[in-house]
Amino acid sequence: MQSLPKKPAADANPVSKKSKLYNSRQIRTQLKDDSYTNPPKGATLSQQLRKMLNNGSLVPNKLQIPDFMATREFEIKALDSAMVKSKTSGASRVFQSLPRTMRRRTASHNVRRIPKRMRRKALREMGLHVGNLELGTKGVTITGKPLKKKVGRGRSRWEIIRRIKLLKYAAKWKLKGRLPDSTFVSVNQTNLRKRIKMLKKELEKLNKDLDDDKEFEIIKNNTVKQESYKLKQLSEEINNSLGHYENTSVNRVSKIAKISCVKYATRQKHFKWLPTHIWHSKRAKMMKRWGWTLPLEPTQRCFRSTSRSARLKGAVAFDTSYMGSLVVNIYEKIKLDIVGEYFAKITNQKLDLSKITKIGVAWEGYIYTDDNRDPAGTATIVSINSDSAVHVLVRLHPSIYLSVFKKIVQEFDDTEDITIHDCNFSLGSIDITGPKSLSALQSIFYNNEKSDSFYKFMNLHRLGDLCTIPDGVVFTFDVRDPRFLTHTVTPIDPHLSYDEKMDLIISLRKNTLDSKLLLPEDRAKMYQNQLSLKQLGQRRNLHPGEAIPLKNTDVSISVMLIKNQEKWTVILPWYWVLTFWHKLMHVSHLQFGGFKQLEQLCLERGLLGWSDMVFTDSAYVQCLIEKDENERKWNKRPKSKRVEFNKLKIHDEFLGEVLSPFGLDWRGLQTLRIAHKVFINSHPVNSEKFNFVPAKGEYIKTLQTIQKAETQIKLSGKDSLLVKYKPISLNQPEKFPETITFNIPNMPSLAVIAIKFSCYCKGNVEANARLYLIPDDQHEFWIGIGSGDLTNIRGKNTRHLAVENMKPKVSDLVGLVTSATFNLTEGRYSGIGFVDSDVKNQQTQLLLARNVGSNSYYVIRFSVINM
Repeated sequence: MQSLPKKPAADANPVSKKSKLYNSRQIRTQLKDDSYTNPPKGATLSQQLRKMLNNGSLVPNKLQIPDFMATREFEIKALDSAMVKSKTSGASRVFQSLPRTMRRRTASHNVRRIPKRMRRKALREMGLHVGNLELGTKGVTITGKPLKKKVGRGRSRWEIIRRIKLLKYAAKWKLKGRLPDSTFVSVNQTNLRKRIKMLKKELEKLNKDLDDDKEFEIIKNNTVKQESYKLKQLSEEINNSLGHYENTSVNRVSKIAKISCVKYATRQKHFKWLPTHIWHSKRAKMMKRWGWTLPLEPTQRCFRSTSRSARLKGAVAFDTSYMGSLVVNIYEKIKLDIVGEYFAKITNQKLDLSKITKIGVAWEGYIYTDDNRDPAGTATIVSINSDSAVHVLVRLHPSIYLSVFKKIVQEFDDTEDITIHDCNFSLGSIDITGPKSLSALQSIFYNNEKSDSFYKFMNLHRLGDLCTIPDGVVFTFDVRDPRFLTHTVTPIDPHLSYDEKMDLIISLRKNTLDSKLLLPEDRAKMYQNQLSLKQLGQRRNLHPGEAIPLKNTDVSISVMLIKNQEKWTVILPWYWVLTFWHKLMHVSHLQFGGFKQLEQLCLERGLLGWSDMVFTDSAYVQCLIEKDENERKWNKRPKSKRVEFNKLKIHDEFLGEVLSPFGLDWRGLQTLRIAHKVFINSHPVNSEKFNFVPAKGEYIKTLQTIQKAETQIKLSGKDSLLVKYKPISLNQPEKFPETITFNIPNMPSLAVIAIKFSCYCKGNVEANARLYLIPDDQHEFWIGIGSGDLTNIRGKNTRHLAVENMKPKVSDLVGLVTSATFNLTEGRYSGIGFVDSDVKNQQTQLLLARNVGSNSYYVIRFSVINM
């Protein structure tokens, strides 16, 4: 390869250097100064004075103060501006002035990474000119690819030999890699004869057990048997060049989709990928949870931008394809009542299935898997009535999807004309929130054949406030491939009057829905002739700069939109998610988010995120895992680098933290509150063998005994008992038990309520903070502290002066904070927590919050969250 030409000398382009010097040091002055009065020309001095007095002008050669001050002010500002420009002209370069979202590390030496309007200036800063663009791409080619290193002939020969060996190995891998049942076969330990023998055994097995007549003999339900055979044929038919197919199972869990590349097979053995995994892995930090690899948060800092985009200007999108989807098909509409009774049971009688089927809206709420227990999680249910059947779509969080799916299958497995489809790998979804979310979706959805639902959706033009549209509204319509458009186009404003817009919004409460998205046969047709990027480019080259015209072979894609909790949920076929995601990311003022951003927006809106639902089994297990992990990290630190929580002076009755400082200690809170109620109400305590009977007021000894018992259970490997006997519950008992047994299996659960709070004045509340009641005799003091009325002579708050005598007691501890951070909406710290249900009976809505390891208390104002 030829060596690069020498870099031109510094004075090769003196014009550029001179212009840079001129721009950085140019000081503007006012040449014509009217602050001095000049005498008129000609005549004698007396004649000049007579003319000036007749004209009403002032005496000559006198200074006009206002004009002089204005002139000097302009020159001083020009001098100051020139000094600033001179200082920063050589210190900053053009690629450093780009927005954070456009900054790239290679922009310092590769002008291709800089916007076109700035490349000329970037080349000038490098000492180059526009004609010699190759010199402006240091270390890369003109197209932006890295330059190949110069290697010798021996090295090149070795690489060619290595490639030949790899090709031979790849051929053997394809020949002997896997059996028809996807069983892995070692290449080194298998030759061709063994391969043939294994294939013959597989052929005999297939002929014996997998005949079309015998394959589904074990299925007793005829409806399930017919659909299983039909879906098996659908999965074997591939009608596109990309290998996309319909992956749905009947009354059983679907397996992961076929992986075309062997390289990624083992990576998805335990944790599956989302359709947008490759896109997210380049731009976000990933986490493995619930059998999926999910985006945790973007690599760029986005706390403020996420809040502003979701509230003021823009939108935030999330790939939520990890949410589990199942479809209950009812082929005899008479049996709709049977299914409706079951769904009413698991939703605590809050869902009327026949009603939402009739009016065509979505229902969102808590779902219960056990009787008289706390909710397992949230669910979104949509029921669509078609000519041949009723299809009920149920969307669940992945932490509870498998358990709920198995219970529903167990309930209707033997019922004829009712089947359950697992659409976990056949339906994907995208959540989008923010003022621009509606216009962003309208800009990527287009279709020439406009249905009534599509017409209503497009007429909701530029509604920035999502609260205007009622929750539960559902749209179903067909759209075209968004890649046919050259760029996103906002639809034309329909110019509806105010009354027409109000009538349109009112009519959204009753819709006629299309069921094509919930039918496997129709979803398989949506992949027919799906274009690859190469095929798409060939059609785009025929119409440069224009939208690609449609053909008869181009299929329509059915989508479903659900409006709930200030966000839109777009449900579409699995293999079309990535296509719409790419187009959505080209909309201006739209950014993506991860799991942390979802939790952040829930906290700002006063809603419970998944990590806040500690009353569910999955979230409570997460609390236990995080607490053990934090304690393990704390133990690994040297004593000089860690806080000794046991030696802190926080309460007068006890030295150190009462509850576990490493996480949410609900067991400890349960013990303290129940012991307090027992001693206050003088309830009897059982004196059975091996049962601890505390004396009156000995809260700490009671707590320490329970904590030792919990540690013994963990060491014995019976952690499931801690989940089985959860310490907290949302169920409010009718009356307190007459007798209490202080051990983990027999102690009653503590009834709690969810609250949202914000600091009364100043304060920095963090997750895992403790919540205390304000004693009756200290209300005025703490209210004065929170409002800032109580101050000392120096004007400082007296919290640190008088708090020693006003500390709450251990018996005043009533709750814990699950999540808290600075709320940009309110301009102060806010959070979500759970407190004893008795707190709602107090007169004032004020509590005290204290962070772990601190002895500072902050006054907070709270309100109860309706569950």
